[in-house]
Order: sequence, then structure tokens, then C-alpha cells
Amino acid sequence: MRIVVPTNGERPGYLEECLASIRRQEEPVDLVIVGPADAAPLLRPAAERHGCRFLVEERRGLSDAINQGWHGATTEFLAWLGDDDLLTEGSLAAALGELDRTPAASMVYGQVRVIDSAGRSLYTMRPGTFASWFFQYGQNWVGQPGSLYRSVAVRQVGPLDPTLRYAMDFDLHLRLRRSGRMAYLPRRLGCFRVHPTSLTANNPDPRVEGRRVMRRYLGPKARRTEDWWWPLARCVSRGWGAFTKIGSRR
Repeated sequence: MRIVVPTNGERPGYLEECLASIRRQEEPVDLVIVGPADAAPLLRPAAERHGCRFLVEERRGLSDAINQGWHGATTEFLAWLGDDDLLTEGSLAAALGELDRTPAASMVYGQVRVIDSAGRSLYTMRPGTFASWFFQYGQNWVGQPGSLYRSVAVRQVGPLDPTLRYAMDFDLHLRLRRSGRMAYLPRRLGCFRVHPTSLTANNPDPRVEGRRVMRRYLGPKARRTEDWWWPLARCVSRGWGAFTKIGSRR
């Protein structure tokens, strides 16, 4: 499989932890770091230490960097991991096993442990199988860290949308959901780090771009009645999100 780690090289400590979590996996990984030319003096040595490749980004932007890293891959599976996130022990083997058991699935997602800047556990997101149902109504409970995609499915639906800054994973997952099943694995596959310099923390309103993406895939009837069902979907989603975190602050 090919895993891309897009980075600006501004968080070298987190990057080292991220790469080490990938290299500790049992499965062989074609690991690619994509970053800006001015960070090459830092990123090339990091790539050498972890036995992977470094590509100078051709365009600025997270989606473009991931697409560049995926381009030309001949592996059966694709993934990406933020330079401040982690894979859990045995994550890839577990995800591959689930995709082997569900050949109709275009991707697999699992539980995600949310950690702070020092790596301390805050809580675990347990989205469950219902998360894929919430997707169509603009409620994204699928954590991207640890998710794994079939290459053939990504080629079929197309790469990440470079016009999106925050919801590119949501958009890709919606397209993959339309082309095949989203398999859920009830175990921790990744860690999502919350810290002041993260992309998520600097998103002024996380719902705006996600709702715009949702509208791309609504049918005519759903678009006409959006003002009615959207508040209900938000209410149900908040309740479900709170339920998935109950008893998981460890």
C-alpha cells in the first residue's frame, strides 16, 4: 500500500512520531513524504531515516500534495496521514483484514483516539456503522486517520478536490460511499492530535465547507426540503456524537 504524509516541515517532532507509527506497522508500506522545497533540508533527512521518499510539492495545498503522492501508485491500497497524527499498533493489518473480508467495500474506517499536543488521550471517537448513514446528511463522524482506500475505487471516483481546504476527506468519502460500501472496524486505527496549530483548530466554522460539499450529492427532493431536515440532522448528529464518546476518555 502507499501512504502519503503531506507536511510543511513546521512540526518536526510530530512528523517523527507520525513516520515512526507507520514504520512500526507489520505490513509493507510505500511511504511518501510530500512537502515544500524550502523544507527539503529537514524533510530529506527525515525520509532517509525512515526509509521513504521525499517529493517536492508541485502545488501548494493539502489535497494537491496528497494527490501528487498518490499519483502513479501501483499498490492495491492508498491512505494518507497528517504529519501530526498517528497510526495505532497493528492498524494496517487490521484494516487490510477487514477489506479482505468485505470485497464490496471501497474503504474501511474505524475508531480514532483523540490526543492532545503532548500525546495524552482525551477521548475515543467510536462512529459505528451508522456514521456512513449520517454522511448523506452532512454529518461527518468518520475519522480520517487510519482509514484505508482501495486504489481502484479512488481511481473510479477521482482524487481529492484541491479547491477544498477542510472537507476534502468528507468529499472523497461521500464519493466512495456512492461507489461501494464503507466498512467499519470497531477498533482504534489512528490517533488525531488536537493542538493550536492544527488545520482543524484554525477552521473558523467547520460546518460551512462540509455543508457545501454535502449539497453536491443531494437529490432534487433532498435539496428542496433541506431547510426542514437539516436542523433535525444536526440535532441527531450531536446526540450520536456525544453517545460515541461516552466512557471513552482514556
